[in-house]
Amino acid sequence: MNKIIKTINLNINEIYLVYVIFGLSIAIFLKDLNLTYLNIPFFETIYFYRVLLFLFSFYLFFVNKKKFNISIFLLSLISFIFLYNILFGEILIISTDKSELFERFNIKPHNFFFLEKTNTLIINLFNIYFPLIILFFINFKINLDLFYKISYKLCEIFIIILAIYISITLVILLYNYQPELGPEKSYFGIQSDFPSHFINPHGLLFFLNIFFIQNFLEINSKTNIKKNLFYILLIIFLFLISGSILFFVLCALTLIFYSFFRLKKKYVYSIIILFFLSIFAIYLNLDNSSKMVHGSLDNSIYLRIAYIEFFLLDATNLNYFFGSNIFSENIYTYPHNLLIDIFLCSGLFGIIILSFLFFKIINIYIFKFKYPYNFLILIFFQLSVFSFVSGFFFKNIALNIVLAIMLNLSSVKEEKII
Repeated sequence: MNKIIKTINLNINEIYLVYVIFGLSIAIFLKDLNLTYLNIPFFETIYFYRVLLFLFSFYLFFVNKKKFNISIFLLSLISFIFLYNILFGEILIISTDKSELFERFNIKPHNFFFLEKTNTLIINLFNIYFPLIILFFINFKINLDLFYKISYKLCEIFIIILAIYISITLVILLYNYQPELGPEKSYFGIQSDFPSHFINPHGLLFFLNIFFIQNFLEINSKTNIKKNLFYILLIIFLFLISGSILFFVLCALTLIFYSFFRLKKKYVYSIIILFFLSIFAIYLNLDNSSKMVHGSLDNSIYLRIAYIEFFLLDATNLNYFFGSNIFSENIYTYPHNLLIDIFLCSGLFGIIILSFLFFKIINIYIFKFKYPYNFLILIFFQLSVFSFVSGFFFKNIALNIVLAIMLNLSSVKEEKII
């Protein structure tokens, strides 16, 4: 037992980063599994993930050497202003009728975002702001090579289990489908009804994007080519079942981003462009190109633009310097864009801080784009791109903590990071 505890303590930072990045996907999967087949009461794995993350962060303070990092403190200020605005800030007022916006895109309005106010406050306070304060006080050293190996093995196990689970669920749904009880359903592509059977398809499947990075890196280094090609095909299958074009585009953008740093041959660029265009063509053929089809390409693009216009052009009392409280009963959603999230909730002050930190990360890591740095950089790239089109920044645990860890690592001499 003492040997196990000693091993955990020696690798605590690597385990922590793995938990931050993959823990939510595993928690969502376990909750889905319980709701679908087991029905065990009080099996709240997502709450368990959040509580353990808080305790895990607290534990880091005692096992790491102390060192201040002003950049992480600046990052924590964005969340601090957000929390202050929720509790004491003026509630944002929108001048137009919100229902028209949702009717245009075939979405039924409901005030779920307002009802999530307390939950959002708790997540940001205990799972984002608190870990950032901890990381501000410690010298977070990490063996990136070990982190990569643990991540690969975990993803390898998880994707097989998830593929079996989703395949069984799909077979059951197809077997029990009765056309006379409702309209014909599709379980493939953009109009797939399959994601409706999961509590959070994006959170459940996001780890696949990260595993895609590792498969590509392995193939590029000519390591276990057949196995990693199989995993890529399995990832594509799961993405098609999920009906999310966002994940496809994210993987394609990751390849393009990687190619600018590492790949030199022209045919590689051609393959990447062909891959991207092929995915685009597949989805256009599966979709009816209507803005009224929720989840379609047209719908997603125009809806994101409408959200931005909705918040920036129709807000009558926005505090441009320090943001406002956007949790109003009359505001049914959030901006779905990292920059707009921060501007609305922490003002230009938050935007300036984030821009400074992003440029600092780029300047530091652009010269370190090699193994094992490139894996962490690509994860950060994916989390950032994803946040520009989906999710709420102030609930995005992984992006905030990964950014803080990269800022912390940037102050550690390169020879200290394996």
